[in-house]
Amino acid sequence: MKFECQSILGVDIDKGLIDLANWNLRRISRTGNMAPESAKVHNSSDSTTKSCPEEVVSEMPNGNISKYEQPDLFEIVSFRSENFVQSKHKYAEQYDTIMCLSVTKWIHLNWGDDGIITLFVKIWSLLRPGGIFIMEPQPWTSYRKNRLVSEFAKENFKYICIYPEKFREVLLDKVGFRSAEVIANRLVGSVAGFDRPIEVYYK
Repeated sequence: MKFECQSILGVDIDKGLIDLANWNLRRISRTGNMAPESAKVHNSSDSTTKSCPEEVVSEMPNGNISKYEQPDLFEIVSFRSENFVQSKHKYAEQYDTIMCLSVTKWIHLNWGDDGIITLFVKIWSLLRPGGIFIMEPQPWTSYRKNRLVSEFAKENFKYICIYPEKFREVLLDKVGFRSAEVIANRLVGSVAGFDRPIEVYYK
């Protein structure tokens, strides 16, 4: 895998999405070849190259040979259906990176300012020292468009005081992250409505 992750955990409140993620994981595990395109195994009997799904060797720019073993995705990737904001689940470890993409609006509309603060504090506590939080906050205009999806959202929308443009101030001054930066103003190739800035916060 590109970043050589030791473990990846995906959490979502929607069990249907978790079931779909697990289905895709099984499909990729059965049919996918995780080896990078540049990795080839050389057959000593001729000059042709063959792809090897389990183990490959590749020539590095310095001329050395490195061995790449395809990881077992089921040992690395897992998914869990959980209400992260309200869950009392005790996580057994801390993480190097936590990503929160296109979800802050829904947490905010469903659980208000208390919910968004709980989210940020839990993420900070689950990160190792030096860990990073990657966030894609939705703009306030998106809140307005979706405020009527439920009675909870409609009511919470009226009382939100921590607007998305205040998230950075809250995360740095209140929660305790030490620095932040915008790593992308928009995602190239993303569909309309999802080309939002990506922010990174460092613990």
